[in-house]
Parts: sequence; C-alpha cells; structure tokens
Amino acid sequence: MYDLQNFTLRNMSECGLAIRNLGIQTQSMEEVSNKIINYLYQNLVSQNTGEKSCVLIRLFKTHPYAELPGQLQEYASKILNHNLPSSNLKCLTLLSTAGELPEWNLRHQSLGHQAIPLANEEAITRIPMISQLIQQLGISPGIILHRDANLLTNLEQRMYNVFYIQDALNNPYIPGQSFVIKFGIKSVVGFGGLLPSGNMFVILMFLRVTIPRITADLLRPLALNVKMALLPFDDGKIFISHNQPTISDKITKTNNKDEIIQRLNSKIATLSQLLDVSEQSTITQSDYLEQAITDLQETLNKLQQTQIQLIHTEKMSSLGQLVAGVAHEINNPVNFIHGNITYAKEYTQYLIELIQVYQKYYPNPSQEIQKLIKIIELDYLTQDFPKILNSMMLGTERIRDIVQSLRNFSRLDEAKIKKVDIHEGIESTLMILEHRLQATNKHPEIQVIKEYGKLPLVDCYVGQLNQVFMNLIANAIEALEESFDVTKDVNYTDKNSNHPTIYIFTKVVDEKWIAITIADNGLGISEEVKSKLFNPFFTTKPIGKGTGLGLSISYQIIVETHRGTLNVDSGLGRGAKFMIQIPVNFLDS
Repeated sequence: MYDLQNFTLRNMSECGLAIRNLGIQTQSMEEVSNKIINYLYQNLVSQNTGEKSCVLIRLFKTHPYAELPGQLQEYASKILNHNLPSSNLKCLTLLSTAGELPEWNLRHQSLGHQAIPLANEEAITRIPMISQLIQQLGISPGIILHRDANLLTNLEQRMYNVFYIQDALNNPYIPGQSFVIKFGIKSVVGFGGLLPSGNMFVILMFLRVTIPRITADLLRPLALNVKMALLPFDDGKIFISHNQPTISDKITKTNNKDEIIQRLNSKIATLSQLLDVSEQSTITQSDYLEQAITDLQETLNKLQQTQIQLIHTEKMSSLGQLVAGVAHEINNPVNFIHGNITYAKEYTQYLIELIQVYQKYYPNPSQEIQKLIKIIELDYLTQDFPKILNSMMLGTERIRDIVQSLRNFSRLDEAKIKKVDIHEGIESTLMILEHRLQATNKHPEIQVIKEYGKLPLVDCYVGQLNQVFMNLIANAIEALEESFDVTKDVNYTDKNSNHPTIYIFTKVVDEKWIAITIADNGLGISEEVKSKLFNPFFTTKPIGKGTGLGLSISYQIIVETHRGTLNVDSGLGRGAKFMIQIPVNFLDS
C-alpha cells in the first residue's frame, strides 16, 4: 500500500518493480493493462482514511482503426457519423479501467471513451488532458497521428513525463467539472510514453487527495515500468478477445530480424531510460532530503532560540520583579536609618559637649558618678562613639550604592533603546559581584584591573547589555575559582606570581564602533569546548550547577539584538579573553 501524499523513492521503486513483473505469464496487452490498472487502484491508499486514492484510473493506447476489433470499429465509426475512416486512422482506445462505479470497471461499458478517433490535430486538442500530456512529452500531435520512422526511435527513447494538475476544480484542462465536483476530485495525474510501433500509451488517475509536486515527479519512472510490461505485446496480441497473432507467432512467420532487433533495442533503451530516470529521481529525492534536513535544522534552531528567549524572558522578568522588590524594601529603611544617623551624630555631639561642660563646672562628682565614669570608660566612649556613627553612615551609603547598582543593572522596565554609559553598567556589575572577588579561606582576593577608554554614550538595551557583563564577569570568577589550588604554596603578594586577575578593557574602535574586552588568567578553554561555547544548553558545569544558557543568551544579545560581534580567544593554560564589539548606534549599522 502506498500513500500518494507521502510517496517516497522507495515506494516508487517497489511499485515500479511490481508493475514490470505483472507482464509475466500474460497473453495480451489488455490483460497486462488490467493487471497494472487494478494494482494501482488497489494499492494507492490514503493512510489517514484507508480510502483508495483513485476515484477513477484508466489506461489508453492509440491504435490503428483497421486493427481494432469489430465492436470498437463500429464505436469509432459511429463517432465519425458512420463515415468509413482510413485503415491507418489512429484511435485513442481504452484498454483498461477501474473506479468507484461498477460501469467504470469494464472498458466496453464506457459510454464515451472506448475508441476515440483522432482524425486530425484538432481532434487531439479537444481532449485537453491528452493534448497537454503530449505537449509535456515534447512531441507534436502530428507524430501521434502519422508514424515517422526517422523520428520515432529518438522520440521513443526520450518520451516520459507526467501530466499534473494539483487542483482539479475549475481547471481548464479538466473539462468534466460536474464529475470533479460530484466525486470530490482534488488532483489529476497522467503519465505515458511511446512504443516502438509509434503508438502512445497513457495512464490517467483522478484522485480524491491533493498530491504535492514531488509525488508527481516520482511517478515519471512508472511510465517506463509500464512500458516495459507492455513492450512484449506492442506488435502482438492487444485485445483479450480479438484474434491477433501473438508476438512469437509473428516472429516465426516473418522471421524479420529487423523487427526483433528493433524490439530488443527498444527494451534496452527503456531499461537505460529507467536507470537514468531512477538516478535522476534519486538525486532529486536527495536534494529534497537535504533541503528537508536543512529546513528541520533551521526549525530546530528557531525552536531552541525561542525556548532560550522564553527562558531568558521569564528569568529576567522574575529577576526584575525580585530586584525591584528587594531594592524597594531595602531602600526605604536604609534611607530612614541614613537620615536619622545625621541627627544621631548631631544629638551625640550635643550630649558630649554637655558632659564636658558638666565636668568643667563640677570637677568633683559624687563617688557613684565617678564609679560609673570608670565603668563605661567615658573618655574612650566620647572619642569612639562618633567614629561608630561615621561607620554606620558609610555602611548605609554602601547599601544605597548597592541598591542603586541593582537598579542600574536590571533596568528591566527600560525596554526602549537608550543612550547609556557603558562603564556605569560594568561598575554596577562589579559592585554586585564584589563579595565574590574578596578573599576567603579557600582562595585569595581576585584582582580587577580596569583600563577604560573615553567612550561615547552608546545606544543599546541597557538591561540586556548588563546581563552580558554579568555573565562574562561571573564566568571569569568561576574560571579563576576552579584554578585555585589550596595545596599549592603560592605567595600571591608577590607581584611576579600569577595572581588571579580579571582584566576589563574598553576602547573606541572608530567613530561607529566600540570594543569591550573581559579576560581572566585562569586555566583556559580547550578547543573542543570552545567550539561549543555559544551553543544553547551547552555547559561544562555539573548537573544542577548551570543551564548552559548564559553565553548563548549573551551571544544572542550582542550579535542578533545589537548587531555586534562576540568572540573568544583562549587555550588551555592561557586564560580566556571575550571580545565584544558593538556599534555606537546599532540601528544605523
């Protein structure tokens, strides 16, 4: 069973082989035609519905009037108003038919197609489907009507094609529109060829399914397979009930070596054609397959990008809400504390001055007061308390700076393009990550060396660009953390030692571009890992430690959103350097 809507190269090959074998142990062209038509009718089935794909399928052959059985001669003569035609008049003869209605399954019950005289070229044009097929086969109607031995061999060897109508409704080449509407005909396909005798055969299929162009192209080789099955009977017995000499009788009687050679040459030529067209179909299918793979890969990439974008959007939205909430909740009490510390300092100063005045005018306090002064260490307290308040003031200022950095970093409510100071975004990121730069019992302090050029304000999506800085600097910190060896005796205070360091450089490339470089002196990245570094979901971290989206999202933000470049220069043992270039105004780039 074959589904024409999903017809494959394998289906074509299997179907062609089956058709060629149908000619074995048959006694006439009509018999093998019946087998071919019934095979196609029974085996072309819609996999979705289980229905037969063909509403009606028929095989026609042109045939000289004089060689028709009496019943068909009478039928053709009636069409010609009983005028006696010439013996060589070609008639388009129905050899086999199969379809939904009972009368469509016997050729002699056909009301209008048993034997159609082709008196002239105009008669052919009155059969649009046949006329179009002849035209697509690359021959003129005159060749069909009048055999030309000089042209026949070449035409026979190159004649195979398909007549294909994807949408039969209201199509001018399908004149029976009432038939199309009544039986729900969607597509029409025809294919055929020339036989050595100069006669043409045609198979027409009226389908209840719409088939794509690729399927129609795959049916071209079937014309050659049908031809192979019909060839033994081309000059032999055509009709089952008509007394004609078999091809073997004819060879015995005539012993015409030229005719034998002609038939053999035709068979060889047809096999050669079949090989050629099968190869062409294989190439075509390979092209379709490669294109399909390319399309699937593009679709997969788009799906991955969409998935990344959805994850990123959701993540950044959640982060934005979190940052906004935290910043708001922290900022209010910090502002309250910061504002009151000013008054606390002022009030403290008044109290200290008051105590000092009391000591001046009452130098000899009571024993109890002297005892308390000694317990609380009044002199130290009056000196240290203002320092504590100053430290508290610095602490609240630090918190306010962090909150401001969080706001500057996220800016998730700022979806519009803005002119921003790139250095401000970098500094905000460094402040947020400062706790990870500090020394711990597992590693020394990570130094940050900055060399900032004089950059112009840059048009960008600032929240997204800050996300890139966060990803790259956080990755650099992680790379340095991995490189720490606590068992190794390294004096990091020695300026000549390889102290863990992050380098951040910015510069103007030209009037339209700026460059930002973020590098580290960690262990570096292997070539294998580097080749996959920007792939979605690729990560070298343990399960649960990373999503593999940071660098992929960074690449998308820089390259796709800001039309810049993001490259990496690294190797094992020589750290990693990420180089960003973005236009000053990417809308003009």
